[in-house]
Amino acid sequence: MPDIVLIAHGSPDPRHREGLERLADAVRGRVRPGRAVGVCYLDHHAPSPADLAVELGGSAVAVPVLLTPAYHARVDVPRAVEELGSAGSHVRVARPLGPDRRLLDGCEELLVGAGVLPRRTTAVAVFVAGSSDTAAVATVAETIAQHPREGWGPWRVAALDGGRAVEEVVAELSLEADEVVAVSFMVAEGVLRDRMAERTARLGVELVPGALSSTGALADLVVARAAQRLALMMSV
Repeated sequence: MPDIVLIAHGSPDPRHREGLERLADAVRGRVRPGRAVGVCYLDHHAPSPADLAVELGGSAVAVPVLLTPAYHARVDVPRAVEELGSAGSHVRVARPLGPDRRLLDGCEELLVGAGVLPRRTTAVAVFVAGSSDTAAVATVAETIAQHPREGWGPWRVAALDGGRAVEEVVAELSLEADEVVAVSFMVAEGVLRDRMAERTARLGVELVPGALSSTGALADLVVARAAQRLALMMSV
């Protein structure tokens, strides 16, 4: 069976790598025994795709751990896949994790884990890091519109970059609900999530703890992306 490789962005903050390693452990617990699961990073952390290439078997499925189809998915990931195959492994790449409703399931998992239960009077600001690619940021709002959260008040997207400011989103939600909470639409904790927490704290809004890498929903989604690509590989 092919190896599974998670391709992550990387960050100078060590919490990013810790989150990705936890995610990889969760994926290992969801696949057949003996199936190798590894992580490589586009920047900042080792191993790089070229480093990991020498450890792969004859074939592998690469899953980009990216929440939107932004620049990294279009440019950096194809380059990383080429490097993963540099030692002779046949590497196919799966779709990025987003857009997908299961990312919202992960957000809800974080909310409920923090004791914030679904109520029609509770609105949720989904805080994304954002991108200069505003179309990629918009896919999160589109996913919310297509898959509304049962039992909750309105969910809206705020962004550090390339989208609506959290101050604007919270002000809007405050007119529609008795309570506003925020959840980080980030793979792992780090400096960007710290900035989110600072911004929401100034507004008197709770940013619930954690990031998506700690959720079962994200691990399930990684496995599903790999399985989809593996099915395609087996059919050709």
